[in-house]
Amino acid sequence: MPEFTFTHSLVLILIGRVLLSTLCGMLIGWEREKRLKSAGLRTHMLVALASALMMIISKYGFLDVAYLSSVQVDASRMASGVVQAIGFLGAGVIFVKRDNIIGVTTAAGLWATVGIGLAIGSG
Repeated sequence: MPEFTFTHSLVLILIGRVLLSTLCGMLIGWEREKRLKSAGLRTHMLVALASALMMIISKYGFLDVAYLSSVQVDASRMASGVVQAIGFLGAGVIFVKRDNIIGVTTAAGLWATVGIGLAIGSG
């Protein structure tokens, strides 16, 4: 049974992925905050950081049991759950006021931020 070990270089790469994802979320959030829109800097940073971290956990967090013959590991299941969860958050920021629908761009921005975080987290 092969054993997986984390090397220092892999840990640095994973930390770099989380930091890069957070930076991308920060840039998106900064632009939104600059335009006085809802879901600004902190929200987008947290969404990007969390989605990258969840993807890293999905890929590397279960390697200790992945080599067992009775265990099936599917990294895409976590990504699917993250996309589904952000859909619920996005639905919460969409409002109807009279004849106007507001918050759709904010919801789409959060959804895109999750995509960026997942992509960077997966490498």
